[in-house]
Amino acid sequence: MPILASDGQFAVRQATKYIPDQRATHYWDGNAELVKGFAPILGVKKAWDVYLLYDQNAEWRDIPPKPVYFQDQLGISDESQLDADKMTDEIKRMLSSLVVKVRADR
Repeated sequence: MPILASDGQFAVRQATKYIPDQRATHYWDGNAELVKGFAPILGVKKAWDVYLLYDQNAEWRDIPPKPVYFQDQLGISDESQLDADKMTDEIKRMLSSLVVKVRADR
């Protein structure tokens, strides 16, 4: 999406190299619809450079659901400031609880 002057559809090909996995799908959001759609969910004017985690109960409707956890590089709060170690711990915690639930359902 075009946030910086250097952001343009021409930059998409270069950006896709960061996640080369064939299971990943890359999109160009030229009208910044995601920025606009997630902003009210997070309580900010514009939402980019955010990392959102959802659990298996998230229901996607006309507007995105509120994430169960998020981090950002926007300075929303000290608590949500991007921290790779904290994000990794939260992902592991969520995956661990999901694995335990799947095992219990068997």
